[in-house]
Amino acid sequence: PTALLTQRIYDACPYESYDQLLDKADELIKELSPLEQLEVVNAHPRIGEKATKLSALSKIEQGNASANEDAVLAKWAELNKQYEDKYGFRFVIFVNGRSKESLFPIVEDRIANSTKAQELVTGLSEMVDIARDRARKLQAANSSEAAPSPKI
Repeated sequence: PTALLTQRIYDACPYESYDQLLDKADELIKELSPLEQLEVVNAHPRIGEKATKLSALSKIEQGNASANEDAVLAKWAELNKQYEDKYGFRFVIFVNGRSKESLFPIVEDRIANSTKAQELVTGLSEMVDIARDRARKLQAANSSEAAPSPKI
């Protein structure tokens, strides 16, 4: 997220749980100006981005290289360009373990049949879904320690 959104989330501390923090983030995102919302969406890495530009979690979520990885990445570069040319910001989707190839029909449909306003709402919502999934995974990994979740 952007520095502005991060500061607003921080200013609303403390949170009783990660879910409460993410609920507040979702609320605050909707209060941002359209320009600020674009900054948030554009802070997200592109699907098919070179691995050197991805966070460790993004690398895991986007999956391993396929046998035809060069062709897949070339197609993503083309689809990302089409999407960004049409809407003016990055395509965001909660990958959730799906292959890069399986997402082609989704982005193609969204390029052909959506609007800029709808895509901005969808992209922001997908980003919150990604954050919720990451928080759940981190909580599950820490649950074996049997320690209560600290206030955030």
